[in-house]
Amino acid sequence: MKRLIAVLAVLTMVLGASLAAGAVSVDGDVSYLIGLGQQKGQGFAAHAQVEVMKDIFADASFVSASFKDGEEKGPSDTLLTIGGLYRVANEEDLQIFVGGGYAMLTHKHDEVAAVDTTDEADKGQGQGLFGKFGFKLIPAPKFTLFADVAFAPKLKLGEGSKTLTTARATVAYEVMENISVQGTVKHYRVSDSDITSGILVGGGVSVTF
Repeated sequence: MKRLIAVLAVLTMVLGASLAAGAVSVDGDVSYLIGLGQQKGQGFAAHAQVEVMKDIFADASFVSASFKDGEEKGPSDTLLTIGGLYRVANEEDLQIFVGGGYAMLTHKHDEVAAVDTTDEADKGQGQGLFGKFGFKLIPAPKFTLFADVAFAPKLKLGEGSKTLTTARATVAYEVMENISVQGTVKHYRVSDSDITSGILVGGGVSVTF
């Protein structure tokens, strides 16, 4: 329940800021996700993209996932990215975006979470700048495909730095004006570590206005 509240809070803040700024357009979605294959887990994700002026977008995403280590409770991750995008192509059925921003990752195990510590290395907290590429495609009436890939070359994690890669694809079907049901595939991983989501799949609701 706390993760769901956090997801909704992120979307509310972004959408609220967009309305205050007189945004041109807004795309947002919320998903419940489960892990496929060996990486068993579940969680929630949210994405929001707000056009604040012609071809300039504010962009935010949030994912919170927990995993199992066999039959035992395993690690949990929270990943928040905030940034901006520039629309480099705008056709009738295709939009292409490039941009970047700042990523914040928290990775923890139960035994670490139980310890009262402010050491970022112990908590598994990381942050760094990332670049992003994405597109929005309308392949058929009422269907919309969103996809993006982001890469942080120097994610500061503990005393060192690693790379962070994230990717997602969302297919939405409009069921009424401005509201769609959607399916999402999400993945993230940190190099030279055990921090990875594997393949997360699920679905939820998308809004566009």
